[in-house]
Amino acid sequence: MYQYTKYRINTTDSFKADDFPKMVDELTELNNALTNLSGTYKKEIVLSFLKKHSLDSDWIAANPELTGLISSSTFNTGHMESLFESSQTNKQFQQQYENFILETIL
Repeated sequence: MYQYTKYRINTTDSFKADDFPKMVDELTELNNALTNLSGTYKKEIVLSFLKKHSLDSDWIAANPELTGLISSSTFNTGHMESLFESSQTNKQFQQQYENFILETIL
């Protein structure tokens, strides 16, 4: 069955945050909500969940509050997740996108 993706990412595209304002809005909202939470594995947890819906058991043990929040559908993350899904064939784009997320999360 064909899986619909929200974004069309070509193999030669580069990531530019300004091209994805809804993703930026979601990331800003998420970052603001997480600012006062423990920083233990924060960036790794956010990135892994958005990219693969996967959380390492060590991260869960080290930061249960964040892992509980991020996995409970508390936040709108549809555009962030769709951008990962849509860019699977462009590893350079994905790496640039990951770097943007890691630089944004406090």
